[in-house]
Amino acid sequence: MIRELENKDYISVNKLLSIFNYKLDKKSFDNDFLKVLVYEEDFIKGILIYQYLYDRIEIDYIIVDIEYRNLGIATKLLSFMENKYKNIKNITLEVRESNKEAINFYLKNGFKEVTKRRNYYKDEDGILMIKNLGE
Repeated sequence: MIRELENKDYISVNKLLSIFNYKLDKKSFDNDFLKVLVYEEDFIKGILIYQYLYDRIEIDYIIVDIEYRNLGIATKLLSFMENKYKNIKNITLEVRESNKEAINFYLKNGFKEVTKRRNYYKDEDGILMIKNLGE
């Protein structure tokens, strides 16, 4: 089941986010633009954190628990988000240049590489990717 983040989810979500040394606090959600979807089957197996900015979306994180990768969870989260907003023109994201698995996932799901952002991650370049959906 895919659903919006609830208060009870913070511990599970932060456990997944710890991979990126990032933590969400409840205060972060005072921002009307920040959204979190969770994929749950008995427990949270994946999350998608994004910003909905009027007519576009910027993905911050897609994370699937390592034991449940390659089962279509990330694709389902992405599709759910796309179907939720019919008015979006594009979806953008940055990904580490070394994260070939993620880059291949995004390419497979209709994203294109736009440019390289030098030292975006301080120690590594980032690849800006976009998926155009509307006019």
